[in-house]
Amino acid sequence: MITRTTLGLLLVLGLGCGWPCAAEPDSPHATPRREGRGFWNHSGTGAYPGDWQRTAKELSEAGFTMILPNMCWGGAAHYPSDVLPRSATYERFGDQIDQCVKAAHRHGLEVHVWKVNWSLEHAAPKEFVERMRREGRTQVSSSGKTRDWLCPSHPDNFKLELAGMVEIARKYPVDGLHFDYIRYPGSDWCFCEGCRRRFEADSGRPVADWPNDCRRGDRRDEYNEWRCRRITRLVEAVGREAKCARPGLKISAAVFGSYPDCKRSIAQDWVAWAKNGLVDFLCPMNYTNDDKQFHRLVEKQVRLVEGRVPLFPGIGATSSHSTLSADRVLGQIRIARSLGADGFTIFNLSPETAAAIVPALPLTRQP
Repeated sequence: MITRTTLGLLLVLGLGCGWPCAAEPDSPHATPRREGRGFWNHSGTGAYPGDWQRTAKELSEAGFTMILPNMCWGGAAHYPSDVLPRSATYERFGDQIDQCVKAAHRHGLEVHVWKVNWSLEHAAPKEFVERMRREGRTQVSSSGKTRDWLCPSHPDNFKLELAGMVEIARKYPVDGLHFDYIRYPGSDWCFCEGCRRRFEADSGRPVADWPNDCRRGDRRDEYNEWRCRRITRLVEAVGREAKCARPGLKISAAVFGSYPDCKRSIAQDWVAWAKNGLVDFLCPMNYTNDDKQFHRLVEKQVRLVEGRVPLFPGIGATSSHSTLSADRVLGQIRIARSLGADGFTIFNLSPETAAAIVPALPLTRQP
C-alpha cells in the first residue's frame, strides 16, 4: 500500500503518473531510450522460491526491465552445470536459470545471470573447497594466512571461471552475464608462491624480497598493475567467448563505488573496462543511507564513464551498509536520474522487499 507520505513524495518528484524516460529524445519522432530498472536477487530463487512466475509478473507489473539473479559462485551452481558442483538450491528447486528465463521472458524482463567470481566461502561443497586447497589454488596473504577464494593468477582457476560463465551463455537464452566479486578480497591478497612465480615470469625479473617488495616496497605499484590484469583478463575473455556463443549477449559487473581506491585495493579497474569496451553496462554498489554520499558517488561515476556504457547505480535497500525504506529508495533513484545515470539496480529482492519496496515504486512499462 502506498501511504500518504509516499504519495506526497511521488508528487514532489513528478513520479505520480509514471516516470519519463531516462533522457528526452532529440526528435519528437525518436524512440525514447529505455531506462534500466533492475533488481539483484541474492538467493537465486526469486522472491518466492519455487515460483519464478510470480516474481517475474510482479516485477514486470511494477515497471522493472531486468532481474539479476545470483545463480552461481566460485564452487556452486543453481542449475545442472557440467563445470561447477551443483548446489543444494538446485537439488531442492531444480534448474533455476531455466525457470527464471522462461518466466522473465514471458513477462518482458531481461535476465542477466549474476556470478560470484572466485569466492568459495558460501555454497561450495566442503570436498570441493578442500580439493582446491590441496591443489594450491586458494589465496594466501602476505603474512601467510589462507582464504577460501580461488587465486586469479592460477591458470586452472582462470579456466574454471571462464568455462563456468561461458557454459551459461551456450546453454540458456540469457540476456547477459553479470560479474560480482570480480576482484581480490583486499590489498593483502594474493601472495601465494604461484603468484610469485607467475609475476616474476611476466615481469622478466625476480623479486628480491618476497612478498615485502610487492606488498609495500618499490615493486608495489608494478605488482598491483599485474593483479589488475589478472582480473581484467577474465572480463575480457568471458565477453569474447560468451558473445561468440550467444551474439547480442550483454556483459556487466557489480563494482565498488569508490574509484580509483578500488583499483589500488582490490585490483578492480572498472573504468578501464568501460573505456576498452569490455562491459556493456556497470552497476556501482553505492550502498549508503547518506543521500549526499550517494550523490557524490554517482556524480563522479557518471563523469568517469563519460557515456561510454550505461550506468545503473546500485541502491542498497537491504545491504550490509544500508537499509532504506521505499521513500528513501525513490529518493536515491531520483538523485541518480538527475545526475544523468541510465537507470538503477536495487539490492536485494527478497520476500520482504517484494512486499515493501516493489509495490511502492511508481514505475511504468516503456516500449
